[in-house]
Amino acid sequence: METKKCRSCGSSHLISVLDLGDQPWCNDLVTPETCDSVKTYPLHLVSCRHCDLLQLNYTVPKEVMFKDHGYLSGMTDTLKKHFYDLAKENIEQFDLVSSDLIVDIGGNDGTQLLQYKKQGLGNVINVESADKIARRSSEAGIVTINGFFNKDLVKGAFKEKSAKLINAAGVFFHLEELHSVIEGIKYLLAKDGVFTVQCMYAGELVKNQSFDMIYHEHLCYYTLDSLGKLLKPYGLTIFDAYHSPIHSGSLIVKVCHGDSYLPTGRYYDTEEMDNQFTLTDFLRFADKIRDQKDVLYAYLNSLKKQGKTIYAYGAPAKGNTLLNYEGIDNKVIDKAVEINDLKIGNMLPMSNIPIVKESPDDLPDYYLLLSHNFQKEILEKNKGNGVKFIVPFPEIKVLEA
Repeated sequence: METKKCRSCGSSHLISVLDLGDQPWCNDLVTPETCDSVKTYPLHLVSCRHCDLLQLNYTVPKEVMFKDHGYLSGMTDTLKKHFYDLAKENIEQFDLVSSDLIVDIGGNDGTQLLQYKKQGLGNVINVESADKIARRSSEAGIVTINGFFNKDLVKGAFKEKSAKLINAAGVFFHLEELHSVIEGIKYLLAKDGVFTVQCMYAGELVKNQSFDMIYHEHLCYYTLDSLGKLLKPYGLTIFDAYHSPIHSGSLIVKVCHGDSYLPTGRYYDTEEMDNQFTLTDFLRFADKIRDQKDVLYAYLNSLKKQGKTIYAYGAPAKGNTLLNYEGIDNKVIDKAVEINDLKIGNMLPMSNIPIVKESPDDLPDYYLLLSHNFQKEILEKNKGNGVKFIVPFPEIKVLEA
């Protein structure tokens, strides 16, 4: 469904930034029987001239994207350590105790909440929409509500409960029902509670040229300013914020009711850095992406002509944006290697690259590192195997593990 008004403020003054064409929903993995009937949707980044929010102007229904997908947050040690460290920080910063209720919005397989349980806080609830993923969360020992977090769910499922901490890590920019979710957060959050958001940071798109982070699940790309404008009408205030390298650059923000907490020093530091990015920067970013189109394809094609074998390393959602925008398919990339059993045996949509289980007995000359946000962990894992890694962002480079 095309969105003609800003998701945050409702303004109809939207400016085109970057059109990546019609693409399949990135987690719509296919099989040989279904690959010819894959559905595509516009993938077009726009900016609101009223509140400056970068956003997609088309919404794939949440029931399509988030009821059945193959993403698991517990697949990498990097992400597990990140969640552990964030949990430790929140426990210490807000003096959390074992009786405090902690709620995770879209908590996936429960990986983040498990980090709180490891540190002695077991009163945790995960609200997860994907059926298979919710079952994995329950099997991991996490109390799990299988549904979409919004005001109606909160009033029905939580009744008189209030949460000392609400987390939304890597999910807040997914929200189709954005305002209903914020109403649910306001309703559920205790008077002295904190809402912690980890979201896609628009400034990192510019800095890293990582346009692969643009895909249909990522509806919004926030700056500190645009996020603050979204929350302010609900009486919610950002009091702490900083940048994290996780997922190629994220913004971690902590939010309270009114003035329940005083702004931190790093909030002001982040605000100062945030002011460096303007619409002009985003338009220049888009120009660079258009200018560099086909460069990666040409490089990979030259390797193929030399008789080199090329596999994709990982089958992440964002990899499909890169492959499909550049026109890279199974004639260039032989296969994608994975450890996620929910993806193995399928094919990437549109490029039709088969996804196979990673094996030390099947190594190519080159890996195209689609999971480049976990580059350090992946290179360490493959140390000494002789394969060269092609890293596509911020510019093409070749590394040896």
